[in-house]
Amino acid sequence: MLKKTIIQYLLGIGLALLVIPIALGTFYFFPNIGWDILIVMSISIFVFQVAFYYLTTNHNFVWTVLSFIANFGLWTFEQVSIEKNFHDNFIYQNDDYKIGVMILGAILWVTNKIIIDKIYTYNKSIDKRKSKIEWK
Repeated sequence: MLKKTIIQYLLGIGLALLVIPIALGTFYFFPNIGWDILIVMSISIFVFQVAFYYLTTNHNFVWTVLSFIANFGLWTFEQVSIEKNFHDNFIYQNDDYKIGVMILGAILWVTNKIIIDKIYTYNKSIDKRKSKIEWK
């Protein structure tokens, strides 16, 4: 169980940090992109969240979609709550710490998924399938 949790956190953080080179690459190839970079980053984050779910979920499609929607709602609420309370903090105001914001978002996302999966284990009617990542 601990190995599975560590792998999920590493995978989540790794996918979240991939957004940074995508944004920097977009700035390199399109230097006048302006605020449209937010669209690129939002799409990247969404795609990586779907990829994370694809790799780590062992439930059928309907339960996975419900889990994703619940996780996305919780994650958005948590991000907004944390930013609202700590927007003057050095992590949010200094460009050197933007990586910390990405890691925090990934940790929240993975933690929510682990909690939702744990709740799913109490419902015996939920069908499970084999995970894409082996937890040997």
